[in-house]
Amino acid sequence: MKKIIAAAVATAFVAPVFAADVTLTGGTDFYYKDVDGVTSTGFDSDAFTIKATTETASGIAVSVDFNITSEGEDDGSGSVDLSGDFGKIELGDTSNAADKFDDMTDVDVVVGPSLAGSDAAIGWTLPTMVEGLTVYLSHSADASDDEGGQTAAHTGYAAKYAMGPVTVAYGKADADVNSADQAYVGASATFQGVTVMYEEMTNGDSSAETVEEAFGLSYSMGDMTINFVQEETTAGGAVTSDITFVGVKYSLGGGVTAFAEQASNDTNDSDATAVGVSVSF
Repeated sequence: MKKIIAAAVATAFVAPVFAADVTLTGGTDFYYKDVDGVTSTGFDSDAFTIKATTETASGIAVSVDFNITSEGEDDGSGSVDLSGDFGKIELGDTSNAADKFDDMTDVDVVVGPSLAGSDAAIGWTLPTMVEGLTVYLSHSADASDDEGGQTAAHTGYAAKYAMGPVTVAYGKADADVNSADQAYVGASATFQGVTVMYEEMTNGDSSAETVEEAFGLSYSMGDMTINFVQEETTAGGAVTSDITFVGVKYSLGGGVTAFAEQASNDTNDSDATAVGVSVSF
């Protein structure tokens, strides 16, 4: 009888786990890289994600994701997401408002430029009020007790509007410390397989402002995509980085992509090339 009772108690605790829908996703890249004549190879495994999704009795969808690096460590970007008629609330390590939509020119695998903002502790995607419009709010407290990438306390807002082939976005994160303020503006338009992209990320206040500005073109033809990005970074009005990127990706199917890319930085006469294969699942 004691064994039967113990088994019943154990089942009561295990049952909620069985009720959740658990998925595993991830990816990895192998590349051969040359930077100013110095060659290297790399096996760059992206964090793989374990995601469990369930639903409360009141109909709120709840999902939890754990992101693990190839070394078996927490990469600090996990969150608990709540979705319902109120929209979607993300709790943990999520994007701040200036960083929410800054992926329009993020087309490289290994050697290209990219714009990036800091993280937030709370993100709220509001319910859809206008078709094509996404409104997002973010907030971080004064300090964080986890290992995430949160920076200064802030409150932010962002909006993205997509109308047919055209998308525009804006985000602003107002920090308690002025030097940590961030602002973002971006736009893209796709016609006949050609996508034109523009992004600008501003960090800091007017006394110590850093501006990253990127312009890109992308052309897709069947399984092949050709990308071009020009990114310039200025600090205090002086150019600190001027990168030109060209890349080609070819989809082999089954989540496998071959790529070749080249980036040059005119400010320090540095050149980098890379070829490789990406696999995602």
